[in-house]
Amino acid sequence: MRRRAVAAVILLLAASGCGKTPPAAPAPNAPPKYPDYPTPTVPATLIVPPDLLERHNLGWRRLQAGDLRGATRDFNEVLKRAADFYPAETGLGFALLADEEYKQAALRFGTALTHDNRYLPAWQGLADAQLGAGNLTEAVAALERLVALDPTREAARSRLELLKFRQVQALLDSGRKERLAGRLDSAQASLEKALALSPSSALILRELAAVETSRGALEQAEAHARRAVQVDPADVETYVVLGTVLEARGNLRDAATVYARAAAIDPSYRAKSEALRDKADMAAVPAEFREMPTAPTVTRAEVAALIGIRLDRLIETAPRRVAAVATDVRTHWAAPWILPVTQAGVMEIQPNHTFQPAALVRRDNLAQIVGQLLALAAANRPAELTKWRAARPKFSDLGAGHVFYNAAALAVSSGAMTALSGDRFEPTRPATGPEVMAAIARIEQLAGR
Repeated sequence: MRRRAVAAVILLLAASGCGKTPPAAPAPNAPPKYPDYPTPTVPATLIVPPDLLERHNLGWRRLQAGDLRGATRDFNEVLKRAADFYPAETGLGFALLADEEYKQAALRFGTALTHDNRYLPAWQGLADAQLGAGNLTEAVAALERLVALDPTREAARSRLELLKFRQVQALLDSGRKERLAGRLDSAQASLEKALALSPSSALILRELAAVETSRGALEQAEAHARRAVQVDPADVETYVVLGTVLEARGNLRDAATVYARAAAIDPSYRAKSEALRDKADMAAVPAEFREMPTAPTVTRAEVAALIGIRLDRLIETAPRRVAAVATDVRTHWAAPWILPVTQAGVMEIQPNHTFQPAALVRRDNLAQIVGQLLALAAANRPAELTKWRAARPKFSDLGAGHVFYNAAALAVSSGAMTALSGDRFEPTRPATGPEVMAAIARIEQLAGR
């Protein structure tokens, strides 16, 4: 019995002694299991006992051999004897990283960096751990620090750019989803973060403008939308966002112009552009103009405005003439239409340089205007135009030699005007609103608007 007890004590002591001896090292020539992990080297400024250094290096060799438990044991043993030995803290972080314990690994790398904020292996490990944990923003910050400390790390720089792109895309997607869900404050915050990372992204600027429009921050929305157009002038959706902002701000004519640019890329927006232009035009005219369909008389200014509004494309594409300056329309409400209509030769400025906007339009004046418009609207129908010009309708009150006969004959034969009381043209009678509206509608039909 005594011999057995002594033997047991000897075995116990032997086992205790073995616990203090590091396990056997892995094969020296085995390929590393984690070649992308940087070796947690020991800076020359750290003075450690040789056996501690050897245990640290052994832990790293075990990790690269795939023995994560052995590596963890080695690094922990080193830290028990030297708690501030941050290379071992970093090595322990990589062991946790290899075991996909990302949050714990990030804590270890963070602890190492509290001892040396310039320790590159810990920064790289922290970037990997944060990325594994799904913390994209923190991973980007770690890589930015790594590249700042060592600008020669091209692989890290390339990875940083890729992560930034992913970060921007994630923020953009989040902002869009938040906007569609009506969570505008969250959407604004996400998109502003994305814009800070990518200030020249037309897509982010466009989304931000859409959010600000929904929030009623129209001035900021317009600024962002205009920047987006500058960045990408070929993006039709950006024009639509800018047009929406301008319409919300009441700048209808500018909105119409922006939608016209969108229509140049996607013709489906042409109707929106024309509707906004018509709305802008109607907002700029006085009440009496809007009553033209039933008015007993119309003025020259009203006719010019009607032509400029309803036949805008025809006037815009007409050959320009050098029109005399009209001195009596500079501040008139119809001035924006009088100038292009006179430049197109549809209406004339008087020899005394007046347009006489308040003067009533007679039927002979309307016939002259219709004749000029027919020449433009029926330019692609030369045979019909020739036929109408050759027609010789008879008017009991307007002979073939009358100065206004040709204009009246053309207007009637084209269907733009009609004779009155059977065969009377009544050239000096004031033209009524319905007569003017009918004439312009016929021109619109011929122009194919």
